Amino acid sequence: MSTPVRSSLLVGRAAESGLLDAALRRAATGGVCAVLVGGEAGVGKSRLVEEFLARNPTLRVLAGGCVELGADGLPYAPFVAALRGTELEDDTERRRLAPLLPALDVGDTAPGDRPRMFEAVLTLIARPAAGGPTVLVLEDAHWADRSSLDLLEFLVRNQRAAPGSLIVVTHRSDEPGARGLRPLLAGLGRLGHVERVALAPLTRAEVAAQASAILGRPADPALVASLHERSDGNPLFVEALLSDAPGDVPGSLSDLLATRVDRLGEAASVVRAVAVGGLRVPHAVLAAVCGGPVDAAVRTAVDAGVLVVDGDGYRFRHALIRDAVLAGVLPGERAGLHRRYADVLPDHGGSFAEVSHHLTGAGDGPGAVVAAWAAAAQARRALAHAEELQLVERVLGWWDDVADVAVLVRADRATVLETAAEAALRAGESERGEQLVTVALAEPGLEDVHTAALYELRARLRACTGHPGRGGDLRAALAAVPDGHPIRPYLLNALATYLMDLPDPDGARAAAKEALAATRGAGDDPAEASALVTLATLDARLGDLDTRLPLLVRAEAVARTLGADHLRLRVLALESHLLEGYGRLADAERAARAGLATAAEAGLIRSAGPVHAANLAAALLAAGRWSEAGDTVERALELVPEPIHHSRLLVLAADLALGRGELDHAGALLDRAAELGVEKPLVLVRLRGRLHLARGEPVAAIEALRPALDPADLAVAARYSWPLLAVAAEAAAADDLLSADVASIAAGVPALTPPQRAWAATAAAYPSGRSADWATAAGLWDEIGHPFERATALHHEGAALLAAGARDAAAEALARAAAIARELGAAPLLAAVTDLARRARLPLGGQASAGDAAGRIGLTPRETEVLALLATGMGNAAIAARLYISPKTASVHVSNILGKLEVANRVEAAAAAHRLGLLADRAI
Repeated sequence: MSTPVRSSLLVGRAAESGLLDAALRRAATGGVCAVLVGGEAGVGKSRLVEEFLARNPTLRVLAGGCVELGADGLPYAPFVAALRGTELEDDTERRRLAPLLPALDVGDTAPGDRPRMFEAVLTLIARPAAGGPTVLVLEDAHWADRSSLDLLEFLVRNQRAAPGSLIVVTHRSDEPGARGLRPLLAGLGRLGHVERVALAPLTRAEVAAQASAILGRPADPALVASLHERSDGNPLFVEALLSDAPGDVPGSLSDLLATRVDRLGEAASVVRAVAVGGLRVPHAVLAAVCGGPVDAAVRTAVDAGVLVVDGDGYRFRHALIRDAVLAGVLPGERAGLHRRYADVLPDHGGSFAEVSHHLTGAGDGPGAVVAAWAAAAQARRALAHAEELQLVERVLGWWDDVADVAVLVRADRATVLETAAEAALRAGESERGEQLVTVALAEPGLEDVHTAALYELRARLRACTGHPGRGGDLRAALAAVPDGHPIRPYLLNALATYLMDLPDPDGARAAAKEALAATRGAGDDPAEASALVTLATLDARLGDLDTRLPLLVRAEAVARTLGADHLRLRVLALESHLLEGYGRLADAERAARAGLATAAEAGLIRSAGPVHAANLAAALLAAGRWSEAGDTVERALELVPEPIHHSRLLVLAADLALGRGELDHAGALLDRAAELGVEKPLVLVRLRGRLHLARGEPVAAIEALRPALDPADLAVAARYSWPLLAVAAEAAAADDLLSADVASIAAGVPALTPPQRAWAATAAAYPSGRSADWATAAGLWDEIGHPFERATALHHEGAALLAAGARDAAAEALARAAAIARELGAAPLLAAVTDLARRARLPLGGQASAGDAAGRIGLTPRETEVLALLATGMGNAAIAARLYISPKTASVHVSNILGKLEVANRVEAAAAAHRLGLLADRAI
């Protein structure tokens, strides 16, 4: 072959190269971007990325490729390769990344370590690099294992937390086995910072340019026409055709590539050995498999463009070449090579998954079983749950075909089924897990304790699938073990939690008390902490918080002693939630901030942080610290939380928007929360009702609220029922019949906590309209530090006093309401109070300030802060930096300001601010 096998020029990819360059520029200025490059095999995806990296040699590049190992799987293969050799900062980072780095001692891991590992990878990508942005390259994602796809999705969705990073992913669009990848790419493609690139075949003109570059002279038009027709514009096929011997007419690209390898002579046997080994084989492994020096053979293959040097090993220049070579390896030769790889790999750091793959290819069933079982344990330690399930199911598949599998793996079939079901639970395959454990329960000769463990496992799986029978499984588990057995406290706790959710508070309390009595009481038992949490929750719901807070303090102490971060986070989340529900806002804030700090220290800020952030925002919102609440919600949403936490954060943002008068924004937030389908219906209905009332639509409000006014449902959910009943009472104020219905329902709902009593007083004041009732409600809100609700009650008290002719008292109530509304930035409430006072010719007291003017126009305190900075000439980025918000949020604030001031641009906004005296009180 005298013709070069590769063009020195990258042909026909100017637009795609420009897109990668633009993405890099975005990352270089502190932004983020992910580029998903797709196309058929041989179309030039790897070449595009290779040329991009060559143009930018100083970048910090973390690169890895996915490996095709069929059903055996190789967990996190591209990330293991990408992070190999990376310098780690401290022992904490080493410990969290150990499952990805075989050179480190993994030790025992738990399912809760997986979020830590994911966050540690994100932190590593976010680390500043001297040569510019960090570029993570993952090639051949169509072969990615499930765990790698999970990590990839996490990184891309949370990439904004790694400013200055670029992620590039290549994948075959024509790979039939890539079904799991397609929905992932579709979802990621909808993110604002993600670009999708589809490489098309080359046009005839581009084939001409490629051929001319390879030949070193202008290609003959007839040759170009033939090349384009035969290759369909596939660059790899064009190269292969040009390097083919004259006169050969191969039937396919695979045939052509195989012919090229056959011409290598003695080197072809080494190439076949590499093909059986995989896409990449270390030099030492290849030499050991071949039984001698391979340098000359490899040099011949590299010169021919079949292999390329890759670090301390070799890989095929393209996966299609490997496919063609592998197809030509005879069965006997292939089995022999698989056996040699299986023998050699353990001495060269090979994984059990690779060894099992090769033993399977060698036809060694017993050896493959042992290696697969060991690989499953390795996958479990690496937190690769889907791959663990896959490997254990392979062992189960061999049960009837390989003799004495139970002896080989040292576990009976029920235990292997249980192991598979546990892996399925961790992998999110709960339906499959339930099937597996059901089969295990039918195995003969089970011991009682094993039976109990299987029933408990199926109960956990059914909690995920929603299938009936969870309670029956837990009771069957308890029936299988005697009193005093160590497993009983855990089973009783599980039963107590199930009964609490029914709700069956009496049954839950009895089970939790029995669980607590069954623990040792030594302060180091997770079952003790769980029982304490359950009891505290149950008793707090009955209004007995003060005597039950010590239970949570004790539970947190147990969790701290055990180093059980997840348990401690659960306790702090519950503590903050309960305290906020009792109106103890400062204490709730303290617990929520402690939860956020614990999540950060444990490396769980993205998985556990949102629930604590939502608790913090709820306490701040209730306390009238609206700007802080809004910022907290915004930061938490940037963590891309799970739907249940995402929904709650959206609802808090909607609540805040309603208070500020941003009605369209509030409606959009509620729509998004409803789409997630996990938020408490009573919360969504209440806010929908408020939105309709704010828009002057009382009839629509009543229609929105009416389906939720079920006495039985409301009676058992007082925390969420009373705010709903207050809104219903407001909506029904002009409807005597509905007002009576609301009052009747309210009579059956207990008011157990200070906020519930304040809401009950508010609900009672709407139909009565008496100033004394509104004064009572305002006083109750004042006692627990809820300024917005207090100001609302004062507004209604002032209106009632005016109607009774008590002008002085009315003026005092309205003045207090106006002052609070102004401080909060509650524009609609301030406008309503001001309008009432103006129509009654009542002075509100004090001189009009810039805050008054801003409030009348509808600017929130945060928007007034932004306007002040805008007036100095600051851009969005500078405003964001000054106020510790994101540039996107600053942009939204500026857009709102322009709309409220009814101006076209920033210059006009600054002029209007000075003209209207909006900045008189502000010092920049």
